Amino acid sequence: MAGRLAHGVQVRKEAWGLLFYLPAGHRVCFIRSGDWLCPGHFDGTWSLEDIIADVSTRTGTPAEMVERSLPRLTARLAAGGMVADEIR
Repeated sequence: MAGRLAHGVQVRKEAWGLLFYLPAGHRVCFIRSGDWLCPGHFDGTWSLEDIIADVSTRTGTPAEMVERSLPRLTARLAAGGMVADEIR
């Protein structure tokens, strides 16, 4: 399953990771992902496997480490209503 931003949510890349925000409700969520995640990963077209491969290729992080860490990051986004579909 691919993740996509919930309606009205915007995402911005910062040096420390990603900032998700919902202007209408003044809600924000900070994900300290460093260079791992990109805003494009949440456009609804990326599968979990695609994101793991992308992160591993771009950062040199072993795919197994990315695979273990990614669910915690995406679960936080789903719980906060920032993504419509949690990446599984």
